[in-house]
Amino acid sequence: MTRCPPLIFTLWTVFLSGFTQAHPQVVHVKPVENPTYAEEYQCVTESNPEHTKYSWSRQGQDALPEGVKAELDRLHFLKLTSDLNGLYICTAENERGTASGSLY
Repeated sequence: MTRCPPLIFTLWTVFLSGFTQAHPQVVHVKPVENPTYAEEYQCVTESNPEHTKYSWSRQGQDALPEGVKAELDRLHFLKLTSDLNGLYICTAENERGTASGSLY
């Protein structure tokens, strides 16, 4: 059996790891089936390494309105009223970068 010299093995490992680690390129916001609250949405991404931080915001506001709660990758609507209408943005971040998805 022929063994690869250590340098070639190391370069090959680095080459392969470059393909398996990616920043979050696409972020989807999907409704959660059987929500705990009035409505619930999940920020869904595919990346490696997995995301370490999710954040939610509402366009044009500094903070989420009363009646909306963010928890990790989930956005909970505690009630459904017209004052909560708007564009909500999920930003997913890992050590390789950030990406956003939205819900209206």
